[in-house]
Formats: sequence, structure tokens, C-alpha cells
Amino acid sequence: MADTINQGRRRFLKTSALGVAAVPFTGLMLQQQVARADLPRLSEDDDIARSLDYRHDATEVTHSRYQDGQICGNCALWAGGDAEWGVCRIIPGKAVARAGWCNAWVAG
Repeated sequence: MADTINQGRRRFLKTSALGVAAVPFTGLMLQQQVARADLPRLSEDDDIARSLDYRHDATEVTHSRYQDGQICGNCALWAGGDAEWGVCRIIPGKAVARAGWCNAWVAG
């Protein structure tokens, strides 16, 4: 019985170690999504876009938190490099406009 418990404990530790080791790769996978041509663009009418007051063009933003010069492309959550459309770390599976803005903007 003790041997069975030890095997279960070893399996748990191995699985946990693999999970912890995989965490740094999630950012890498997110960066790789940027280059995917098939990544759909976030619609301003999407529920998540509306909840974040997202706009494709920051110059059209009238939100009280918006300050001139803030765009997705200079937000700390942007993972799109210099691309016109890229990945935001809080909006999985959709591309956002580099020139856009939302109320989750964080100085990068």
C-alpha cells in the first residue's frame, strides 16, 4: 500500500512540475498567435469589446480614462510588435488594432 501511495505521489509531482515548467511557454504561444493570418479581428460589437469600451481607432475614443497618445500598440498588454493587428493578452483568440484603445490600457 505504501508503494502505491509513493507512486501516486511521484506521478502528482511529475505532473505538477510539467505544469509549472509550461507556464513560461504560454507567453511564447501568445506571441506566435500574432503571426497567424487566420486570427479573427475583434469586432467593436463583441461583448468583450463593449465591456472594455474597445475602439479600433483611439482618436475616436471619448472615454474619461483615455489620454492622448494611448493606443493598443503602446500598452503593456500588447503582444503584436509593429503589426497593424495583433494580440492583446486579455483578449484571447482575437486580433485587436494597434491603433485601438480599451479601458484596460496599461502603460508599457
